[in-house]
Amino acid sequence: MIYPVVMAGQANSVVSAGEERVPAHFFAEAMIESRFQSVIRCLDHPMFAAPTVVTCEANQGLAAQQMCAVGVKGSLLVEPGLSKSAAALAAVALRFRDAPDALLLIMPASHSCASEGRLLQTLEAALPAAKQGGIVAVATRDHGSYGRLRTLSRRRGQEPMQALYSAGVGGDEADPDVLWNSGIYLVRAGSLLAAFKRHAPRILHATKAAVAGIAQTEIVRRLVPDAYGKVKQESFEAAILGRVEIVDSVQLDHNRSIWEDWIQDMANEKAEAGAARRRAKRQRAA
Repeated sequence: MIYPVVMAGQANSVVSAGEERVPAHFFAEAMIESRFQSVIRCLDHPMFAAPTVVTCEANQGLAAQQMCAVGVKGSLLVEPGLSKSAAALAAVALRFRDAPDALLLIMPASHSCASEGRLLQTLEAALPAAKQGGIVAVATRDHGSYGRLRTLSRRRGQEPMQALYSAGVGGDEADPDVLWNSGIYLVRAGSLLAAFKRHAPRILHATKAAVAGIAQTEIVRRLVPDAYGKVKQESFEAAILGRVEIVDSVQLDHNRSIWEDWIQDMANEKAEAGAARRRAKRQRAA
């Protein structure tokens, strides 16, 4: 059994939905479900336990509503303010501290699950390395915001490869040894907790106070605001992967969906608008 953790907190990209502005992964049209819904639907499989969804106070109602709409039951881990993926995953690791062999699938709500079968095959290939204690990062050929993976070992079918993690997003697209981290990880709970103890002990220690008093049986687990506000705001990639450096990796290839292209177009438009504002500001200053 694999325990999915869907990261659906606040996002840099938002879209207008009626009178509200919501993270892009929660945006849905009449005939198109949200990216978040496609992810949790993809996880509605006998291989997986009910998902834990990490979201923020402002969007917890929307997350619960969209889960109900696709018939997927799960629990919510609610961040009181800004999204802190490292601290949130430290909280997840602490939840499973009495089940160190439990396999956790960490997955961003913005991921495209265009091919459920390919994702399942990729995870099956990642299982041996994860069970042996490795942090297995799922890589793709598509650009992403989760950093690069330069493979260090020769590929043999779908077997996991060792890779050197880098936080940079630049690089030679034609380099066959460079892949892009998708933000999807398969890891034993005990290995995740050990990684925090070794590489981010302050985040782990501060997070303990934020999870104190939360019952394991609660469907909605709210992190304590006062304690959580004192935890350093840092991504999982910066706090852990950037310090681990060498990880195991498996490659997931899929065809781009219309929805994925729409998200990319929106991101490009936002980047162009920001560049235009900066140019205008420089011109006014001159």
